[in-house]
Amino acid sequence: MAKSIINIVNISKRFVHKVLLDNVNLLIEEKSKIGMIGRNGAGKTTLLKILMGLEEADDGEIIFSDDVKIGYLRQQGDFDDNEKVIDYLTRVTSKESWKCSKIASRFGIDHIKVNNNLGSLSSGYRMRVKLAEMMLYEPNFLILDEPSNFLDLNTLIDLENFLTDYNGGFLIVSHDREFLKTTCEKTIEMENGKITYFPGNIEDYFEYKEEKEYTIKKYNKNIEERKAHLERFVERFRYKATKAKAVQSRIKQIEKLKTIEITHPAKNVRIKLPEVPEKKGFALISDDLAVGYGEKIVAESGRIEIPRGSRVAVLGQNGEGKTTFLRTIAGRLDPVSGTYNYSYGIKIAYFGEDTYKNVTSNDTVLSYLKKNAKQGLLTQELLTLLGSFLFSGDDVNKDVKVLSGGEMARLSLLAAITQCADVLILDEPTNHLDFETVEALASSLRDYGGTIFFTSHDRTFASLLADTIIEVKDKKLSLYSGDYEAYVYRVRLEALEEEEKELEYQNKSNVKENSDDKNANNYEERKKMRNKLSKCESMLKKYEKQIEDYKKEEADILKFFETASSYDDDKSKRLLEVKKLIEETENEWLLTNEEIDNIKAVL
Repeated sequence: MAKSIINIVNISKRFVHKVLLDNVNLLIEEKSKIGMIGRNGAGKTTLLKILMGLEEADDGEIIFSDDVKIGYLRQQGDFDDNEKVIDYLTRVTSKESWKCSKIASRFGIDHIKVNNNLGSLSSGYRMRVKLAEMMLYEPNFLILDEPSNFLDLNTLIDLENFLTDYNGGFLIVSHDREFLKTTCEKTIEMENGKITYFPGNIEDYFEYKEEKEYTIKKYNKNIEERKAHLERFVERFRYKATKAKAVQSRIKQIEKLKTIEITHPAKNVRIKLPEVPEKKGFALISDDLAVGYGEKIVAESGRIEIPRGSRVAVLGQNGEGKTTFLRTIAGRLDPVSGTYNYSYGIKIAYFGEDTYKNVTSNDTVLSYLKKNAKQGLLTQELLTLLGSFLFSGDDVNKDVKVLSGGEMARLSLLAAITQCADVLILDEPTNHLDFETVEALASSLRDYGGTIFFTSHDRTFASLLADTIIEVKDKKLSLYSGDYEAYVYRVRLEALEEEEKELEYQNKSNVKENSDDKNANNYEERKKMRNKLSKCESMLKKYEKQIEDYKKEEADILKFFETASSYDDDKSKRLLEVKKLIEETENEWLLTNEEIDNIKAVL
């Protein structure tokens, strides 16, 4: 039987008239890998703060085992830009430099970067330094609050790989469904101050919820039908003396028949956006565009042409220039050099951090949206959209100036979308949305008539929406030929290659460790390589299935043309797309197969 390390007993927390936590009970066992989900304001972060001792509960207690050592990811670090990474880690953790280098390498900070000044690192690599710092304190239970909100894809994948191999336990709050699915084995949902615990990952939990809800609804329907049948009997014979005993018996039966409340209903969020007419031609053409601040170039490109109706994901590590590029094409920053042009008469709407920070307005939520949305949209239409963006009931009458940062971000995002612009530019639109809303928004934006440029750390959102990718890497902006899944997989392979290079360097270095440590290190590295091999083999099967599906679609289209009585332009275009997808997927299959051979050679 697993040992319990944290016991949460009857924890309650109130804020003014709102109950955030209502007699919450939870027993956490060692090495438990738990994902916590729930809507914004459900009390998740409050519970984490109480766990970390950053906030006090009104009632209840938390009992920790003597040997539990909690680590949490600090968003702020006392960084000196002129201090080397290795010097910072040894200073704040009091650990030997070889150990700091070893842990740092687990997060992609190689033997070169570990000797760089902190000021030279991108925000993505700074976060890696904080991850290394957290692990150097040698915790056996980690608490991570929305890590995907401030980690770029590369760092998030490194963290995923680390957590998959991690020998301790953790509790993660996240709206990133893919991240939770990959890392967590158990699930907690928090709603209305209560928690539901499920001993499976998030996909299993949602399947369980749907099945449970279906069963309860079916049971409740049967109960209501039985009650109606009994009530008809009672009404018919209520005043007949000869049936008095039978009537009383039926009344008692009715009183015993109880329906079951669905405490955490499966949410089916739908967002119906105002229509935007589709247009043909190019939305954006840039020539030798360089973006940055003043004369400082952050990233530059050759010629990029984006057709109207594209959904363009701008991807890259933090600090590479994604936001700078979006703010430039939104007209909020001047180009350092080069040009970009939209088609004549195009209207642009933009959402980013600078659109919702420090907003000064005397409007209510509803009046603010009416002022910013396209004229002519009905009040009821706006109210429905506000409900989808988590503003319900009296929330729509709140003053904008009292909104939290997350609430203002959601309102500002909706204000941008309802402008019904030809080009919609969204910088991290998903940070303050739960994943039901994220998935519903991605689905609705796929039907948006205009062109969309966006950045997002949420892989589910990007995967559902993106059909075009602009990659920002090594100060270059360029179109990426593959789809989002291929891009993510390439990032994973690059991370693996970097680990292999660093491992080779460390094996050749003259760091002196005792033989036990070396054997342990070799075991851990081989274990890690076996995990990578398993992931590569899974991807290989996925690519094989995709190739099979694409070839079947190609054959179906060719068969259609053999018998068609007229030319179909859409099918002709799709045939070209499918041929390209087959070629790209076969290339990815070859790369993955080669990677498998390389890993097997090492093992």
